[in-house]
Amino acid sequence: MKRLHIFPNNRSQRGQSLVEVALFFPIFIIMLAGLVEIANILVTQNRVTSAARAATRFGADGGEDVGMNTVLLNAVTQTLQLNQEVWDVWVVRGTVNAEGNGVVADTWQFNHVYGISNTQDAPTVDEMEIQAQVLDELQRDELGNLRPDIAGDLQFVGTYAIHDIDSILGLNAIPGLAGLTSVKELTVMRVLGFSTQATEGCDAFPIAIHEGIRSATPPGQPPNPYPDQGDFQSPNPPSYNQFINHVPDRPLLEAREGYIYRIWNGFGNGNFGWLRWNIGLNGDAQNTIGMLNWPGNSRDYTNYPNGNPNRPNGSAVPGSGYTWPVWGYIEPGDPTDQQMHIGDWVAANTGVGNSSQVRTVMDGHISNRRTLRLLVWNEAADPGNNGRYRISRFGIFRLHGYSLPQGWVLAEFIRWDDSCGQQAHTP
Repeated sequence: MKRLHIFPNNRSQRGQSLVEVALFFPIFIIMLAGLVEIANILVTQNRVTSAARAATRFGADGGEDVGMNTVLLNAVTQTLQLNQEVWDVWVVRGTVNAEGNGVVADTWQFNHVYGISNTQDAPTVDEMEIQAQVLDELQRDELGNLRPDIAGDLQFVGTYAIHDIDSILGLNAIPGLAGLTSVKELTVMRVLGFSTQATEGCDAFPIAIHEGIRSATPPGQPPNPYPDQGDFQSPNPPSYNQFINHVPDRPLLEAREGYIYRIWNGFGNGNFGWLRWNIGLNGDAQNTIGMLNWPGNSRDYTNYPNGNPNRPNGSAVPGSGYTWPVWGYIEPGDPTDQQMHIGDWVAANTGVGNSSQVRTVMDGHISNRRTLRLLVWNEAADPGNNGRYRISRFGIFRLHGYSLPQGWVLAEFIRWDDSCGQQAHTP
């Protein structure tokens, strides 16, 4: 008996599989790229939304247009490109009429503060449509119901931002689909009432600036010349002409966003001083590093174990309720006061020196363009180890340079901060 055995041709099957893979693979890549594209658009939308809200919150607190733009860009500087070709940002301001059904005509502002009108949707922006969206948002209650009566006489500020995204699939080059890679966000808030003063204490960083300082004058020109390039210890020192919003020789109490101040150290005869958050902390460079590190520790009362690198150098403050050394603020002379307010005293720190580690922390703030809440003082007392400064205001500043041997810091004024540290009104 003869049998015929037939074996499959493995080579043919392999060839068929390769053909199937070759047919399916481009489709798979397109699907994968599409998922990544959608994820990128959603993430970018969230970032733009968060940035627009931060900018609008700043405006509602009294910030000006240029500062709102700075806040928005700072919020995305680590995650999105800042090229003006892919951004268009407007600041919206106005007042709703008494009936709540329209905007008072001569109060409406729609100011283009960033970009060159190069975004995909810039040509289609309709100012009156934006105004209608603003009004609709202000007329909605917490349940989303339309109630014009709740919008009457409201002052408002808003941010309208457009940002174009680099498309993985090249959608920005396809007519009709380019809009899919352009994200838009309109955020509106009511302007806060400045008669209401918060009573919560402020966090801050350990630099105090005298309220009598005046803004920097051009290099070589008195009374407060901008530092020479060779005087900077910090990397990439900026030039005087770089600060286009700066006005020389203006008092700090009249500061506007973008003014630059060269602040000299020296207790009693300088206009800035280093701080320590309580008299139990040793006045040394190591503690200064701890207090300077982002995001700050003026409210840290943790009992770190001995040997822990986060434990401060020092001792407990009698009467504070803490039997261990703490980082947090305790007012000298009143250990029960553990929140920084206007009128409170803060202990001076005379032991910073020219520490390389302090310089590293300062460089980090400058490189990351961080805005820091600093104390403004109007009175100093008890020079030496018992020195202290009295708080007159809180301000938001951005550091641009320093020289520890010469004893100065270069700081850009951003805005006054009335969000915390205000004493309560007396009825």
